[in-house]
Amino acid sequence: MRVAIIAQPYVSVPPKKYGGTERVIFNLINGLLEAGHEPILIGPGDSKVECELIPTVEKSIFFPRTKSGLAKFNKEIAKISRRTDRLIRQTLPNVDVIHSHGFDIRKFQDFPNVTTLHGPILFDDIEDLLSPKRKNMNYVSISKNQQTVLPQLSYLGVAYNGEDPKDFPIVKKPQNYVCFVGRFDREKNPHLAIQLAIHYGIKIKLGGKIDYLGNDYFESEIKPYIKHPLVEYLGELGPKEVVEVLSKAKCNLHPTGFREPFGLTVVEAAYCGTPTLAIARGSMAELIEDGRTGILVEDLIEGYNRLDECFAMDRDYIAHRARMLFNYQAMTRSYIEAYEKAIDIDKRRRSETNALRSFVKKISRNPFTDYTVIP
Repeated sequence: MRVAIIAQPYVSVPPKKYGGTERVIFNLINGLLEAGHEPILIGPGDSKVECELIPTVEKSIFFPRTKSGLAKFNKEIAKISRRTDRLIRQTLPNVDVIHSHGFDIRKFQDFPNVTTLHGPILFDDIEDLLSPKRKNMNYVSISKNQQTVLPQLSYLGVAYNGEDPKDFPIVKKPQNYVCFVGRFDREKNPHLAIQLAIHYGIKIKLGGKIDYLGNDYFESEIKPYIKHPLVEYLGELGPKEVVEVLSKAKCNLHPTGFREPFGLTVVEAAYCGTPTLAIARGSMAELIEDGRTGILVEDLIEGYNRLDECFAMDRDYIAHRARMLFNYQAMTRSYIEAYEKAIDIDKRRRSETNALRSFVKKISRNPFTDYTVIP
């Protein structure tokens, strides 16, 4: 199959620093190539992939740090979106299916299509997602839990995010610290991880990105702790730095404050043998085998009392389970199944449309003929 993979213009593929979705796209492209398929990336021009690249923008354009930069940013994004529409239209004759990772492909729903839902579904999304204007769109979720939010959508399956476990060392003797890696905002709640570590009396290493949605949060909830002797703030991390922090931690802390669609750092930590203590929301129960690869809690007060359980876990078991269940090859197989379903759905729809047109044409030629179907 020839697959057009559409990435947003915000982060290169693979990402130089933060960018979970873009790491997933990179690994999916590699998986498709290994499986003998032909992916084409329609995305940022500074991406480094082994397949054909059709640039939507010369260089990725990330979200501004503060809200003051939004007006200029949104204007540029609108321009890039129009260009992306044109590029997709030009590419359609050369591909079998289009696969979006966040870009709105509603205009192309009469072609075999797949959209991965990487983010949470919010109240403001419901009316649009269920609109008749999207009746021919197909979706893939990144966890089973994500589908229960809006079961009315046309889901082609679940594709758990996966990377190449070979990029992650298994560390059986960690250093004496816990960690948080992710976004600094109220969805991820890293301030709770800091509070747990301080009250427990263990060092915490923090790495992640800050944008206009989390800047105020960072200033009020994180900055006051940065000079604490147990807190090491590392800023936004690159892929190798993420691996360094996660692999050597005694435990990864995931105090999610929203219905987490997946949680890539949980799997990345597990590749290394590092358990995760997480608030039991969204996909966490699908990623974490409670009591063996991590601990699921209602809040981090409970987590404070169960952190020792994480420290005592079998890191070898954690690593091998994650490598077996959540890898890029398994993810790729799930997407190939989704592509085949999307193509089949499109064929059936076109066949039904052609049959209806033929019937209408026949009626128009012989309006007085009785076409009643007798069962």
